[in-house]
This record gives sequence, structure tokens and C-alpha cells, in this order.
Amino acid sequence: MLAGPLRVLAAARWPDGPEGELPAIAGFVESAFSPLVAEVAERCLRARYGAPPAVGAPRTALLLASPSGDTGTADALARATAAGQRVAPLLFFQSNPNAVLGHVAARWQVDGPVVALGPGFPDGPELHERAALLIEDGDAEQVLLITAVQGPPDRATAVLLAP
Repeated sequence: MLAGPLRVLAAARWPDGPEGELPAIAGFVESAFSPLVAEVAERCLRARYGAPPAVGAPRTALLLASPSGDTGTADALARATAAGQRVAPLLFFQSNPNAVLGHVAARWQVDGPVVALGPGFPDGPELHERAALLIEDGDAEQVLLITAVQGPPDRATAVLLAP
């Protein structure tokens, strides 16, 4: 059992000012969801570790929650299907939100569990409790908790939590 609430080691958000375009990610197309998740994770991890990889980071879980999921990919799949067009294979790959979490884990060389929660996910305090469970169970020593909502406007937050 954890002795107290988790503390925030680093935090980031999108947007955090007059933002431009989200940086593109090779292998992710049509939707801003994965770039949104990757950018906010990148900002948070950079605040704690500098440039990737996260040298010396303890076992880190990635926990993503999104009340809407990846609506951009869902819309692209629906458009292609309605038009009788072939669906791009990359859309199937990126329709699983764990795909972008895998991208973040590989880039930063973090090795904890990857968990994605979709519509109906719990609120802030419950998400912190879920992060705490990953630590209490011994699956991770810290958790990168990301929330993402496709807009307009697109917005996301990331906090790196530890006991």
C-alpha cells in the first residue's frame, strides 16, 4: 500500500500557448490523435529527463485515458467505408491507442506496462488511483498518465507520477 498520494515529477499540456501544428509521426496518418498523445508525452518526459532516451528512468508505465478515443481515425475509416474505398492499412494499426504508446515507449526506452482507457474512463482522482495501482502491484515505479481529447480544440495533458 502506498504511504500517500502520488507526487507529480513533471507535467505538460497541449496547447500551452499559441500552438502551431502538431509534429507528424511516421506511420500515423489522417488523425491528430496519435501526434497529440506523443507530443504531450514528449514534453512531459523532456521536462524530467531531457532528450530521449530516458536514461536512468525507473520502470515506467504508460496510462492513456481518452473520453472520445481517436475520432480522427474513426472518421477516416467511416469515410473510406462509406465511399467503398480500400481502407489504408495504417489506419488499422493506429486505431489501437496502444500503438502510439508503443511509439512513446520505444522512443524513450521505458519498459513498464501500457494501458489505454477509452470512453467512460474515470475522472482525475480515479485515474490517479489507477496509476497508483500499477505502482502498488509492482508493475511500475512511476506512471506517465496522459489524457487526450480531440476537439475542437484538441487538448491533452501528461503527468509523470511517483510515490
